[in-house]
Amino acid sequence: MKFSEHKARILALTANHVDELQAMWTRMFEPQTCEDCIVRLEAHAHSFYTDIIKESRDKEETINSDMAALRTEATDLKRLLHKAVDIGQRPDDVPLTIWYMKLDTSIDHLREELAIRRAEISELLQQQQQLCDELGELPHPLLADPLPLPEEMDSFRDHLAQLRDQRVQRLKEMDQLRHSIRHNMKLLELHLQTDSEKQLLNSDTHRLSPESYGRLQTMHKEYVDQVQELRERIDGMRDKVDLLWQRLRLTDEYAMRRVRESTSYNQRTFDILREELERCQAMRQQNIKTFIDQLRIEINEWWDLTLKSTKERRRFTSYYCDTQSEDVLELFERELGHLKEFYNSNRRIFELYSTRGELWSRMEALEAKANDPNRFNNRGGQLLKEEKERKTMMSRLPKIDQQITELVKVYMSQANTPFLVHGENILNSMSADWERHHQSKKQPSAQKKDTNNASIKMKPPMAPLTPNTMKGNRGIHGSSSSLKKTPSKLNANTTAKSTGNLQKRRHPNHGRNSPQPAAAAKRNLITSLECNNSVPMIGVSNGQKPIKSPQKKVRVLEYSVRRGKASGRPSTGNRNHQRNRPIPQIHVRPPSGEENESPDEESGDLEAFAVY
Repeated sequence: MKFSEHKARILALTANHVDELQAMWTRMFEPQTCEDCIVRLEAHAHSFYTDIIKESRDKEETINSDMAALRTEATDLKRLLHKAVDIGQRPDDVPLTIWYMKLDTSIDHLREELAIRRAEISELLQQQQQLCDELGELPHPLLADPLPLPEEMDSFRDHLAQLRDQRVQRLKEMDQLRHSIRHNMKLLELHLQTDSEKQLLNSDTHRLSPESYGRLQTMHKEYVDQVQELRERIDGMRDKVDLLWQRLRLTDEYAMRRVRESTSYNQRTFDILREELERCQAMRQQNIKTFIDQLRIEINEWWDLTLKSTKERRRFTSYYCDTQSEDVLELFERELGHLKEFYNSNRRIFELYSTRGELWSRMEALEAKANDPNRFNNRGGQLLKEEKERKTMMSRLPKIDQQITELVKVYMSQANTPFLVHGENILNSMSADWERHHQSKKQPSAQKKDTNNASIKMKPPMAPLTPNTMKGNRGIHGSSSSLKKTPSKLNANTTAKSTGNLQKRRHPNHGRNSPQPAAAAKRNLITSLECNNSVPMIGVSNGQKPIKSPQKKVRVLEYSVRRGKASGRPSTGNRNHQRNRPIPQIHVRPPSGEENESPDEESGDLEAFAVY
């Protein structure tokens, strides 16, 4: 049924009821009373409708208020969950209650998601608080409004995972500390004294607080230090016992076996070594003179090892006294300990310096061999090997010096004193070695230069050039092998034949048909030229340089060749051959300088001749 029909029925029902009341009141009352009753009925009807209207308006306002609350809740969910929620506007034809129910349904899944996220955050915060309380760490904040982003949630989960790993690691470390403390206490033969220590070492109580962890670390460090001290004392006593055995030359097998079998680092071994040390010290007191003599020998050896000078050695005055007492023995032992400590702490410097000394000696020996005048008598490439080895030494020595310098600078920065070898600063000593080496290399070169100058000043004057002197001085003035060849128009056979005729002319007694080697013919040709050049020049006085031109040299040489050809008596066959053979031509390569040259320069001009 539609609303209009209900309205019509209500109006009809109201009219019928009013008509019925009016008829009843008319029968019952006078007109005035009837009018009063109808007025009251109107007032009741108005009041009734007014109440209904008011109630309906209140209901409408309530619905509108609830819808506004849904809108606010949707906005909050959007902000908290970082999601977009589209509510929209209510259409005019949709009732308020229907729209309200629709809005409530649309954000219901957001409410469930919000509840899940908040429960998860609460759980994470609770886990963090528990871990932080155990580990003594400060908690990280995780805000609930707005809810953290997914990246922030992942970061917080990683933080919790780190806390869990830290808890596991601390449990493991505390268990290891407890085990180590018990082991060290067993070595030291100690026992727990207080209840707090027993509770702290109890593995069942998983207290991971920083206080418990710190107390365990402190207790562990104390016992570790005690065990380390015990180990050092055991090692020290063992060394002292071994040294006393050597110096006392003991043969007590029982005592020695008892000490050698005690290899563990515990209180029992300490007690055994202490007893043996006290026994040996008592015996040492009875043989103090022998001990001092042995220490004196060892100190002298360590002085040599540490390169101490005589002045440094004399500073230890007890070494030179004959007093024999426990105090003197203690001074000797202390000095020996200082020397050993100094050497061991600077062992690398001493080793490098020793290597440097060996290389330096070898380098000096090689340089002495290099300056030996008889060194060229060696065979088998020994000179090359020595030179290669000397270069290797020269390359290694600066590197070793650099290493020593760096180590010495570190030592000087720590000790605030120079590093001495034989009483001299090691850096100054190495510099002095190189300075002496450079000076020794300069002196031989200076002496050699002075010798050369003296020989030049005392050189005798040149003798006149003769065939005999030329033959003896070919190493100075040139030789036949120094003739330079020039392009030739004739072949080598023609040249060989020409020189052959010249050889026959100079040696008539030699067989005419015996062939002459080309080298011998060439030497004979130059000898003939030298003989002609040895003739004194006319018009040249003593002390003046003779003037010869290349043209004159050519004329003399051509004349000699013609003369040899004219005076020769070859056989019939050879005569015909000689008749058809051309006369050799002698060409001179003009010198680059002037024509007026000294005799020494003329001797050098022989190299300019070439036979065509």
